Amino acid sequence: MSISWQRLILICTITFLVHASLLTLVFLFHNWFLLAGIIVILLLHYVYIVFWLKTKSNQFVQKINKLTMITRRFQNISKYFESILQDSTDIILSIDTEGYILKFNRGAQLHFGYSQEEIVGKAFRFLFANESDELKIINSVLLNGKSIDEEIPLRTSDGSIILVNMSVSEMKSDNNQIIGMVVTAKDITEKKKLEMELVKKNELLSKLAITDSLTGLYNSRHFHDQIKRELSRLKRNPDRKLSLILLDIDHFKDLNDTEGHQMGDQVLKSLGQVIKVCIRSDIDSGYRYGGDEFVIVLPDTDKNQAFIAADRIQKQFQAFKFGKTSLSMGISEAISGEEEQTLVKRTDEAMYQSKHKGKARITVI
Repeated sequence: MSISWQRLILICTITFLVHASLLTLVFLFHNWFLLAGIIVILLLHYVYIVFWLKTKSNQFVQKINKLTMITRRFQNISKYFESILQDSTDIILSIDTEGYILKFNRGAQLHFGYSQEEIVGKAFRFLFANESDELKIINSVLLNGKSIDEEIPLRTSDGSIILVNMSVSEMKSDNNQIIGMVVTAKDITEKKKLEMELVKKNELLSKLAITDSLTGLYNSRHFHDQIKRELSRLKRNPDRKLSLILLDIDHFKDLNDTEGHQMGDQVLKSLGQVIKVCIRSDIDSGYRYGGDEFVIVLPDTDKNQAFIAADRIQKQFQAFKFGKTSLSMGISEAISGEEEQTLVKRTDEAMYQSKHKGKARITVI
């Protein structure tokens, strides 16, 4: 059991008074043998007290040394973390409850172009590209007590915009009162640019995979995928309409043989452009089916409406006057539950009827 310093002093005082009283009695009765015994007891007692005090003193000194060492370690750790915060390339800053900047680390200075002296004391909204973002953050953290983690556009000293991944959390005092906010942010501008470039490249690759490089229309592989989807939609909704146009360039081989493949390629390109212009860009779709054959898918379109579109393509192509070339075209309207092969075969038969009847015409079946 430990003894407090107050109790130790009390014990020593009582001991001293008792011994003093004993010595007084000895002098009064002149008993020198008793005096010698008491003196020995006193010396032993005081030796014990001195030893005990020395032990406690050493323990106290050890505790002081330990506390000193812990304090130094804490100070070193604090300095270390402070240096990490200051030297971090990430954006770290603190703001008060009124939304004014209190601290601005070197990473923030590097990204924004402001020195500590220039920015401390300015409103946090000064850094935002959109002030509404700042209000949303302040309200979320201070009013609702929620930390946030969002992508936010911020404005630098030269007016340029950087995109950051921002985290904001509240700072609290010892009595749990909110005294401000800590903001950490990572500049993801370049990362987002790379992501967007990657998305565009993937979109381009996906488009190239389904696009005929010569005409700019979709290729036959994409046609088979698309017609299956449209027939599936028609099966689920039998009241809808779906039509198909299949066309072939008349006398194309003769043109290739006499004018050369460059002229043939020009004819194919021109027909591709005509098809794009003459169909609904957001609904219909045109495909190079193979060689000089083309196919057009027209959702929500009956065969009579498809004939109007085919006639428009026919007239636009004839305006180019590529030698004796013309278009033989076949049209069929899909039946609910019909398979792709059946629909394509019917449309192909309609196209060949146009060829057998003298070419440069449209046949609907």
